[in-house]
Amino acid sequence: MRGSVIRRWGAAGAALVLSLSLTACQGETMTAFDATAYVQGVLDETYKGTWDNAFLDLVDLTDGEAQDAYEASLNEEYRRFAYQFDINDSLLTEETRQSALDLLAEVSAMAQYTVQQAVALDDTRHAVEVSVRPMDLFILVREDALADFQTEFAEQYAGVDLDDLSAEERTSLETEYENAWANGIVELCRGRLGLVGYGDVESILVLVAPDDDGLYTMGDNDFSNLSALILPY
Repeated sequence: MRGSVIRRWGAAGAALVLSLSLTACQGETMTAFDATAYVQGVLDETYKGTWDNAFLDLVDLTDGEAQDAYEASLNEEYRRFAYQFDINDSLLTEETRQSALDLLAEVSAMAQYTVQQAVALDDTRHAVEVSVRPMDLFILVREDALADFQTEFAEQYAGVDLDDLSAEERTSLETEYENAWANGIVELCRGRLGLVGYGDVESILVLVAPDDDGLYTMGDNDFSNLSALILPY
């Protein structure tokens, strides 16, 4: 199955989903085997950063393009992480940002999911069941550590009077503050990687079907629901 393309949604919080085009092969339709391999491949690329030649052939990607897709997925997860933990990305240094991305790469690789065999609904649509064990890392951080960290962090800056600072000093302090906060959140999470647990298995059905352009895709809502289930905040 050739002639495929990748479509990425750029808005924060939107799903990142690979799309398959069958327009290059007249009259060709997706099989249940392809639909299963597609969903498995998308999840492995997104969370594990892994793929094989069979998946690259299925979606007509080079290894470099698959790596770009993985990094785009990781950056999307980073935007989600920053939003959930009130991290101001605009003031972060590249070193701080990379530290967060490295953490998320490790966390994502720990995701647990199983893709079941696709079931054909009709000539063009397939339902694929994905069984997930939700990871509790970020919930653990929120419930067990975040409040104390917020209190301690606020105390560090309690004596600062912004009115006594020049504009340049304020900018420098804001940058220091935001990077200290972000690095603190990363360390809270990293320090609990060894304590990660998983919830009971939950299953979700995703639909693989052609859109108006003839591209076979897993819908963005389905992928968003899967992401929220795999790595809840």
